[in-house]
Amino acid sequence: MQKEIYLLKTITPLHIGAGQGLGHVDLPVVREVHTNFPYIPGTSLKGALRNWEINQVAMTIGEKPSQVEEKLTKGELKDESMLRLAKIFGVAGEGAEEGGEVGAGKVLFSDGFILLFPVKSAKGIFSLTTCPYAINRFFEFVGLDQRIKEVQEGKVKVLDTKDHKNLINGKLLLEEFIFEAEDSQELKGFVELLKGFLGEENIKRLVCVSDTDFTDFVSNYTEVQTHIKIDLDTGTVKEKALWTEEYVPAESVFVFGLTFLEDIEYSPPSTFHLGGDITTGKGFVKVQRLEVQR
Repeated sequence: MQKEIYLLKTITPLHIGAGQGLGHVDLPVVREVHTNFPYIPGTSLKGALRNWEINQVAMTIGEKPSQVEEKLTKGELKDESMLRLAKIFGVAGEGAEEGGEVGAGKVLFSDGFILLFPVKSAKGIFSLTTCPYAINRFFEFVGLDQRIKEVQEGKVKVLDTKDHKNLINGKLLLEEFIFEAEDSQELKGFVELLKGFLGEENIKRLVCVSDTDFTDFVSNYTEVQTHIKIDLDTGTVKEKALWTEEYVPAESVFVFGLTFLEDIEYSPPSTFHLGGDITTGKGFVKVQRLEVQR
């Protein structure tokens, strides 16, 4: 059994819905019950990547994606590309019986949990915030025996206050909140792991706030867009057709894992679409495998 870790960055705002909301947002994003952090369900990841692979196979063999889907459903796996697809994502129902030994997929997709959340900054456009809980959870997930100590509310830890993009005289202004910054070599290992994915410029935006402050940011500073519907006859706004939709903002970073039950050659595409509203440019993400030296 082999496990691979991937970092996922939202290039455009991401909406993976939780259904109809009871609060002020009609269509909220899905959140973890115990943290209230936005997350990406493994089912959403697997579904989006399965669709991407079906489209690739369809182009290769010169058929429609729906025809490839139908073959999978019926267990018609004589073509090598179809058999690979079935092994990665599995087949169910009639296809499972016809496909014999294939059955469930041999690649397990974990949920994606949030690691970095962008917050508007008075200097340097935005900061990439994280917190000790998110970092320590990340270390545990990737199998590293490292931990970050708690951060006091009203303070932030950065790797180097002299070389940070968002600090003004040692202070950080995020939205309407002022934080006092301090150097922390504790972050060095975490920063080194993410440097290749984020790039030198974005690494200088990284700040570690307290768990409470981070919870406040991811709970209250997501992107909420208001939508309307236009009446085709009058060209004006249609009555009772106003709704709001929540998005995880662009520049957010998640981490997820793939576990291989068999030796299968597979890796996700470097960019693909996830969640809803693809026709309006939402949900484009960038993915990169994380190499971890344990």
